[in-house]
Amino acid sequence: MVFQVGWILGFFFLGLSQAFSAAPASPPNTDSVLRNDLVAEARAFRDQGYRAQAVELLQQAEALSERGGENQSETGLLLAQLHFELGNYPPSLERISRILDQSQPKRIEAQALNIRATVQSILNSPKEAAETFAQAYAASAKSGDRSMTMTILANHLRHELDNKNLKKALGIVEQILPRSATIGLLPDSVEIQISIADLLIRFSDQTGLGQYSRHALVLLKQAESTAKEQGRVRLQSYAIGHQGRLLIDQSKLEDGIQKLTTANFLANTSRSFESAYLWQWQLARAYRKQGKTDEAIAGYQTAITTLEKVRTELINGSPFTFPQKVQPLFAEFSDLLLTAASEAKTAANQQAFLNEVQMVLEQAKSAELQDYFQNDCVVPDQAVDLKLVEAATAVLYPVILADRLEILVNIGDEVHQFIHQIEASDLEQLANDFRYNLEIDQGDDEYKALGEELYDIVFADLESLFQANSVETLLVIPDGILRTIPFAAIYDGEQYMIEKYAIATTPGISLTFPKPLDAEDASFFAGGISHAVQGFSGLPGVPSELDKLEDQHGAKILHNEAFQLSTIETQLGSEDYSIVHIATHGHFDSNPQQSYLLTYDGKLTMDLLEQSIGSRRQTGNTLDLLVLSACETAVGDNRAALGLAGVALKAGARSAVATLWQISDAATVLIVGSFYEYTSKGNRNKAEALRSAQTELINSERFSHPSDWAPFLLIGNWL
Repeated sequence: MVFQVGWILGFFFLGLSQAFSAAPASPPNTDSVLRNDLVAEARAFRDQGYRAQAVELLQQAEALSERGGENQSETGLLLAQLHFELGNYPPSLERISRILDQSQPKRIEAQALNIRATVQSILNSPKEAAETFAQAYAASAKSGDRSMTMTILANHLRHELDNKNLKKALGIVEQILPRSATIGLLPDSVEIQISIADLLIRFSDQTGLGQYSRHALVLLKQAESTAKEQGRVRLQSYAIGHQGRLLIDQSKLEDGIQKLTTANFLANTSRSFESAYLWQWQLARAYRKQGKTDEAIAGYQTAITTLEKVRTELINGSPFTFPQKVQPLFAEFSDLLLTAASEAKTAANQQAFLNEVQMVLEQAKSAELQDYFQNDCVVPDQAVDLKLVEAATAVLYPVILADRLEILVNIGDEVHQFIHQIEASDLEQLANDFRYNLEIDQGDDEYKALGEELYDIVFADLESLFQANSVETLLVIPDGILRTIPFAAIYDGEQYMIEKYAIATTPGISLTFPKPLDAEDASFFAGGISHAVQGFSGLPGVPSELDKLEDQHGAKILHNEAFQLSTIETQLGSEDYSIVHIATHGHFDSNPQQSYLLTYDGKLTMDLLEQSIGSRRQTGNTLDLLVLSACETAVGDNRAALGLAGVALKAGARSAVATLWQISDAATVLIVGSFYEYTSKGNRNKAEALRSAQTELINSERFSHPSDWAPFLLIGNWL
């Protein structure tokens, strides 16, 4: 693929190209000439999108510089930028630290700090990123490099907009605007103008302050003119496309369509598919506003097809990439199809629209998981046909839209559509309140009242359909904030949902492979920590949990000091086990690099989990079940909950049992023991076994509150 990411899609623009060309030449000797040739070749590879090859060339150039005792700062900066663009943040930060540990000219210091700040922003360290951007700005101002100063201001503005700090964003906008009149005189003028215009449009959208869109339009017209004069077709496409986007937002539809059609043509001419999908998307929006549903559907289909050509190139580790640049496309298309389905004149047309929206939703779920885990391979090549799901199982797709919640229910080969009017912000608040009251026993029944509200929204209209079809199991594919709550604890006024139905969740039906567990031949590996280690509290119930697995199921046990990282990796990669049970602190974060399972001497990351358990995929001997009995995710963090939902896929297991929050050791021992007991009997599938185990606690005196039983989720294969 021959394009750069950078500023083009509204990401961070590092602005190093011109600065490098201004660097002083090295003394003319053979090594210096070869080094310069390698750097020039590396830049050419980078410009064509071949970043990995560029890194190899720069490493050779760096070695020559080191041998000749030359300054390596600029080569190091370019390497740091390439690692950044590849999503390799640790080596990028390591390069930057090495540069900043030495005394540098202010120009180099500013560039290095700019890269550090962008990485900190992507890794979700907002306070540190803001402080580093301020340091970068100060260094740049002293250097007199106006291009770098504008680049840093633009990146800082993007950071504050991503984190919805509109007051701080306004302060940066007020720094940018007085300088905007002279941007055309700068070496990177077109890139900077388009980048800042895009940010001003975002700022205008978030604040409702229309004057900033007018400033953006001026910059875009200037950028279009300059790009045309310079013959830079790709940049011309961006300048024209963003103008079209503004016109569509202002309901100047015909003018907007004309601009977007031109931008799309230029983008495809230059094979800039990373921008072409944006203009195709905006054209679809325009056709929908005109009431041209067929043209709008075709436009969205084209945009998604084009996006698939480049989507993997957009993955850069940022928690903002998918929700800003990918998810809204799928959401808008789903909204259009759902509206068309509700207005369809015939049942056949309605089913056609609903089947298509399900395909779009599945595509979106897969894309979101790939973005979260930074890995295309996390999504399997094979897919499950919804028609093969057993008749007593209903597959539920809650779809959160701005003004309503729609729920699609698959039973057999028919899709049913249910609509509940509720603002997305109100649903989010309700879900967060419900989760908070579930997680800690407040001594009242507020969680039941909140559970009833959710029942009325999610399940009340569905119950008659369930009863008419003798539904026994609900397979839920949750969306957004609904990932953070246990559907089992939703309350109908008399019973919890888990008392009526077995419930499992999955990130997508196409990501799920229903296969019954062979309970009689199941073999166990179990490990965990009861001691307090690495600053984490002890888990005194773990010995009982592990002893029970050893006594009743013959599990291979690693406990405390034996639960070492290297030993665990070896055991997890072994094909001797069909069930792996881990009883240790587990944390799932919005940043997957910060998600882990605690070992006695370190942390088992999601990547290490994938490398160990996932190695079994090569032989086809996939792990049947992964159980994580002491995990936690933060209230309201649906991205962290996405990581929990995808843990089975990431690890290469057919299914997982994990917790949304930590519960008492005594309750864990009971629910885990009962779950395994019911699965081993062979007459209950995993969903039914977990339901039975949770129901036992509901009916007990000591553990009847949902804080003790509700966080356990069955994820993936429910059979």
